[in-house]
Amino acid sequence: MKKLVLIGGGDVGRGNTSYETDIIDKKVVELTNKANPNFLFIGLASSFSDSYYDTMKKIYKDLGCTCAYLKKKNILNNRDIVEKKISDADIIYFCGGDTIKLVNDLKEYDLVSLLKKAYDNGTVLVGMSAGAIMLSKEGYSDSLKLRDEADKYTFVEGLDFIDIVICPHYSNVIGKKEELQEDLKGTDKKVYSLDNGTALISIDNNISFISSINKSNAYLVYYSKDGYKEDKLIKY
Repeated sequence: MKKLVLIGGGDVGRGNTSYETDIIDKKVVELTNKANPNFLFIGLASSFSDSYYDTMKKIYKDLGCTCAYLKKKNILNNRDIVEKKISDADIIYFCGGDTIKLVNDLKEYDLVSLLKKAYDNGTVLVGMSAGAIMLSKEGYSDSLKLRDEADKYTFVEGLDFIDIVICPHYSNVIGKKEELQEDLKGTDKKVYSLDNGTALISIDNNISFISSINKSNAYLVYYSKDGYKEDKLIKY
């Protein structure tokens, strides 16, 4: 079975006991159908990947996982280590950060085919924010803002593990909803828009949603002949 978990964002705890993705992280582990799955962290989107991994290691170790980290120096210097870590993983987690950097690095380091093979073989692929966009066909991203190449959000291409358009942090960044609504004018795009603490789960392309935060939601946003639509996808 092909399994994806796309997370809209949220506080992952920084080592605290309370954080905004706890229910989602438990669901990720459950999807492996293993008591002690192997968790692999890939932090290529972030400039703080070491500290990010330390946080995720604590969370997933507490959930019964054996944790590993694919560092850039491993990727560059030892292909055998890369292939083994990816093939051994039951969960591969891509953190937030710069979507364009993540996509370009995965292509440059020739990791895409290895990840698609793992995905085809049932490894649960998890993307947080930029990682979620990377796993999608396209996403509404701040990458060009981070690079000082634009002053607004823009659609950027992902690696198309699932044929959807996604927008993380939908209700959590001032002005983002309004920018997305404006940029959808004149298009036929339908965008899965996730609040922090919510996730889209795809199992063999059957999509469902989960939330770790009360009242946080996921939406399908688009234009119809009747105007702008914002369909809630989680029922409370």
